[in-house]
Amino acid sequence: MLAAEYNVVEEEAPADLQRMWNLTRARSIGTGCHLLDIEDTLKPFESAQELQDEPIKKSVLSDVDSDCEELNTHEHDLKERTSNNERLRRWRKREPLILDAGALGDLPAVYKIAPVLPHQFPVIGVYIDPRVHTGFRYKVKPLNDLNSPDGSKKLNYLFAGRALTLLSIGRGYAKRLTFESGDSKLNSNENYFWSDSRPEGFSFEVEVVSVGDKFTIYDINQESQGTLEVVQLQKEQTEEEQTVLKDGSIEKKVKIYALCKIEWYEKCGDTPLIPVTGVAIVRKGRRQASASVVKVVNVSLGGVKTNQLKGFELKPGIQSSSRRTTIIGEEVGDVPTKYTIVGLEPFELPIIGTYVDSRIISGFHYRVRLVGQKRRLFQGRSLLLTSVGMGYGKRLTFEPDCLNCPENYFWSDSHPDGVGLEPRAIHTGMKFEVMANGEHLGEASVFRADLPQSEERTCVTKLTGRSRFIVDKHIQVDVTCHMKLATTGGGLVDSEVHLMRVSGVALLRKRPEDSKARLIKVYNVGLDSQLNQLFVQSQTELVFNPLP
Repeated sequence: MLAAEYNVVEEEAPADLQRMWNLTRARSIGTGCHLLDIEDTLKPFESAQELQDEPIKKSVLSDVDSDCEELNTHEHDLKERTSNNERLRRWRKREPLILDAGALGDLPAVYKIAPVLPHQFPVIGVYIDPRVHTGFRYKVKPLNDLNSPDGSKKLNYLFAGRALTLLSIGRGYAKRLTFESGDSKLNSNENYFWSDSRPEGFSFEVEVVSVGDKFTIYDINQESQGTLEVVQLQKEQTEEEQTVLKDGSIEKKVKIYALCKIEWYEKCGDTPLIPVTGVAIVRKGRRQASASVVKVVNVSLGGVKTNQLKGFELKPGIQSSSRRTTIIGEEVGDVPTKYTIVGLEPFELPIIGTYVDSRIISGFHYRVRLVGQKRRLFQGRSLLLTSVGMGYGKRLTFEPDCLNCPENYFWSDSHPDGVGLEPRAIHTGMKFEVMANGEHLGEASVFRADLPQSEERTCVTKLTGRSRFIVDKHIQVDVTCHMKLATTGGGLVDSEVHLMRVSGVALLRKRPEDSKARLIKVYNVGLDSQLNQLFVQSQTELVFNPLP
């Protein structure tokens, strides 16, 4: 058999020939086409004009056409249920794959191509695999020639190996398949090709979960246990099932294999990367432009050789409102109580009942938020904590607006859902001297500092021979600054002002004699600018020193 047989003609086939095709397909699937007289099949072809004089027979033929079309669709659904093991066996034995576009209700063209793996969907000529739909993301790879030895020739993926969303599938003999523009311009989208542009065909590989996707982990009781981030895709994603719902939406079940980073709510310390497997349920509505992951079920955490944790479910996104934090009073030398706070942000320090986090120290600035609400206390301002009381209900007092009537305070047990304190190191309006390896580079002024600032660690140093301590806090910051760069001679030029995003670690230090911590410097500085590449290549360390 040839590699491809095209039974396509430019002009419409005679009516008797169309009837012969329909009867042949009906017999191959065992349909009840006995409604037609068998003698009509055996007699010579009649002219189209003679057939127009027989409206009754034409009506019966149209009914059989619709029945045959439904049965052909049913036949294709049965073929799709072939196990992945069977497909893999054919691929290993290099058995050719026969594709009949007529079975899909298209032109009666038959193709003979190289075998494909279970996760690949063939596309060639007028044949488009029924599992290929617009709105889903695919990686496209050209197929090898059927006669190539063991299919050893490795061909590169199209579109630089990226998985792109399929936007449209054209019509006609050569169907144009158009994908999202990606990095290209919308007015000059080059991510497309025609289905007949390669005689060997193409293979489509679905991708529903990508690197960087984040999920919330739920147990069998639908209670959130932690968060998960996909770091690496270990295997190709294999479609297990496809369903067309009553409302016209398409639902796919895809097996995924990924290497993920997991953060458990009630476990401290770093979590190593562990393999995760599951079945992603992806759905595309009838009027939706793209498909989205509904959830991932049958999730297993851990490798085969390790103790796997099963029975979990993943939902896309990080649900901060479901984040649970369990705290124990004995850990901070307080009353032996145990609390669970739901909805605490990762950068916030907890306060609830008799418990006050040991990292909350007077002399540092904090922003206060009631857990479960977006509203912050004290008009959302960052205030200096002046004292932390003692007892069951501890009073936390902040720097007052008026000394005669201080109102900036609250008790630790006044909010049953808990309170979260966000440490703050840098504020709007602060000015810095920018140093590069000890040399003056310019000045920076903080324009915006509304992003969260999280504490990396707290270091307590005891002074020799004294019961006093020095407290150092290292806080991760991300702010936007106006920067003035110095010229070669060291002078400042007003025209050289740049708006840059700056990230780094702020070092705060509080000595025993200080009532307020001082900002020492900002180190490990990174700039959202091309200048950062210059500093990295030259191994230049940037430091921001605060100006009075």
